[in-house]
Amino acid sequence: MFPNRVASLQFSGIRKLFEAAPPGAINLGLGEPDMQPPKEMIEAFKDALDRGMNKYGPSAGIPELRKAIAENLKSYRRDVLVENIIITAGATEGMRIACDTILGKGDEALIPNPGFIIYGPDVTLAGGTPVEYSLSQENSFWPDPDEIQELVTPNTKAIVINSPSNPTGAVFPEHVVKAICDIASDRDLYILSDEVYHSFVYEGKHVSFARFHDDTIIVNSFSKSLATTGWRIGYVATSKEIVEQLAKVQYYTLACPPTATQHAVLAGMKIRKRFRESMLSEFRTRRDLMMRKLSEIPSFRTPPVDGAFYVFPRYSQETSSDEFAQRLLKAGVICAPGSAFGTRGEGHLRFSYANSQENIERGLEIVSEVAETL
Repeated sequence: MFPNRVASLQFSGIRKLFEAAPPGAINLGLGEPDMQPPKEMIEAFKDALDRGMNKYGPSAGIPELRKAIAENLKSYRRDVLVENIIITAGATEGMRIACDTILGKGDEALIPNPGFIIYGPDVTLAGGTPVEYSLSQENSFWPDPDEIQELVTPNTKAIVINSPSNPTGAVFPEHVVKAICDIASDRDLYILSDEVYHSFVYEGKHVSFARFHDDTIIVNSFSKSLATTGWRIGYVATSKEIVEQLAKVQYYTLACPPTATQHAVLAGMKIRKRFRESMLSEFRTRRDLMMRKLSEIPSFRTPPVDGAFYVFPRYSQETSSDEFAQRLLKAGVICAPGSAFGTRGEGHLRFSYANSQENIERGLEIVSEVAETL
């Protein structure tokens, strides 16, 4: 028999759709930028391999990259140092070892519903209990601090936060961020902040929880911001004491992050601003196109989207989101059913605009045709 914390895990409903997609289907489901990494990074990767950077490195990552990340994070907090950073195999591993480090049996962690699919399983695998707080379209998909306050118990250890949000595209304003930080400070809680989409903010600005709460654990990645999803490089930024514990957990999980890849990302850090501006301009145009096309579907209601590269419309058809997504799949469009992100995602579909403008236009025309038949 397998332990319940493992046996109870479900395969991602998103992955099932991708694997069942017919040839030539338009992919509006995958959260992966469709461009390549900057050429400077690719050349740096090749150079690192040629220079023999193919051996084990430090468990916490190479100091040069940790220092570059720390300097970048000084825009949030001036006290960030190399000792506050650990390099991980993407944000997925970062979130996993963060949960293993701060949670144990009997601990509770508040997680968003709808929210990214790994949060609940990560808490469970760490021996903790996930407790859901709601994100609603009526409240711009922002957390309600009053609800979070009510959900905190003596067993609560952490609040998991994701802004800009996957799947909703919401960016939490500063007053919401500060209110949640105040709760965490008053109740002596960690904030586990997934900031993977921090580079994708189209209106307003990204506000890091680390600005207002010392016990914030930032989980981030270069997968989206530098278009390196397959490279599996990210980082966790938090207090020196937590980093020391994370490094131990990472050693027994991964040994160390990939050495050559870290040198390539270090080269990317030097030109990230130029690359980000180019990506942001293109993705803003795609977002506007997708919002316009969705607004032309009478049965869809889509709130404004300020960040990430997803929209999460609510539909009025009396069918499950899984069935709706399956109908779209048969018609040649991949999207994600809202139910994949939690019970409160039912009645929604998630579309990604990490695809060409041409494919977005053609794909949403098919979505409109299928919506009319339901």
